Amino acid sequence: MVRRKSEASRSLSTSRSDISNKPGPSQGTSQTSILVNRNVKKRRTMRALQEIRYLRRTTKLLIPKQPFSRLVREILHEVFPRLDITRIQASALEALQEAAETYLVAFFEDAVLCAIHAKRVTLKPVDMVLVRRLRGRDDVINR
Repeated sequence: MVRRKSEASRSLSTSRSDISNKPGPSQGTSQTSILVNRNVKKRRTMRALQEIRYLRRTTKLLIPKQPFSRLVREILHEVFPRLDITRIQASALEALQEAAETYLVAFFEDAVLCAIHAKRVTLKPVDMVLVRRLRGRDDVINR
């Protein structure tokens, strides 16, 4: 917590009698004021928790459709460079996105459990590597 003096520093010419006549901390006014608001941190955590609750209740897709479709087209061009695939059905794209988001959510849930098991709050790449290893060779990523 950052604290600063509320008054400017006094000059050396100030006498002792002047200082003793001014009200001190015991007389109701404090010498310091708090610059950092404690409620800011609480508001951030509450906002994050509200967002988590909202996303749990909703069934909408989390990844925007346009960037996801661009990513799918890019992957198609890398996997099948000779075929000129320019069109994808909307239902096929939606099914791909649904499956991808379901997989990612489950993957991150397992990674967070690994982080909690290590007595950490922060998710690290080590946790994701461990999840991939624990899921085995049958997992989609590990093929």
